[in-house]
Amino acid sequence: MKREDLKKYESDYSELPFEDILRGYRQQNIFNILAKHPHKKILEIGCGPQPLFREYNNFEKMVVVEPGETFYLEAKSLAGADERIVLINDFFEDAVDSLVPEIFDFIIIGGFLHEIKNPDEVLQAVKKVSSCNTIIHSFVPNAHSFHRLMAYEMGLIKDVYQKSGHDELFNRLKVYDINSFKKLFIKNGFSVATYGTYFVKPYTHSQMVEMLAANIIDEKVLDGLNKMSKHFPDNGAEIYINGINNVD
Repeated sequence: MKREDLKKYESDYSELPFEDILRGYRQQNIFNILAKHPHKKILEIGCGPQPLFREYNNFEKMVVVEPGETFYLEAKSLAGADERIVLINDFFEDAVDSLVPEIFDFIIIGGFLHEIKNPDEVLQAVKKVSSCNTIIHSFVPNAHSFHRLMAYEMGLIKDVYQKSGHDELFNRLKVYDINSFKKLFIKNGFSVATYGTYFVKPYTHSQMVEMLAANIIDEKVLDGLNKMSKHFPDNGAEIYINGINNVD
């Protein structure tokens, strides 16, 4: 993504309906994974409007690399005088050499690998600041999400890999399923320790917001939809991967 396109991206993303709610379940998933792995030093690549440290405090050091100026400044304001937090306003692949030879325990790659032309370059940069003991966590929208499958069966889309309105808005380049997302990591020298999906979303973002506003569904329904992923393990709204660097 070009730097001049970031302003529009930040604005459009901030206005995306239902994203704040989905982000909460996404972070729940990350917190559950963090609880299973040592994580004194955390790296978050692409924090968006809500950096992880806003809701999570169990670390000795956290580095956040965010290319968007608006999101970076919001994160800087939230970090305040916390000396454990280091903020960098740059693309990770351009900033990584300033972090070497730092090695992180846990690395979070924000949900942008499907939006960029150079996911391989980003993953190769991650290898520079990770070891065989580092957990690399990333997430992207799921081609086999329940709502995409339903749209296909309704005849609204020709196949589940067809770009949605949001995909077009954000110039997304790829729609991943679990297998293609795993292949991206494996070809870049990572093994996949665990993977899965979360939050079974039956309808579009806009439809979910409308139903919440009309009190057709509530927070209990949302929590239930998140727990439904154990019954539909391949069909949650987003895919996640926990990778490990296959150090030579």
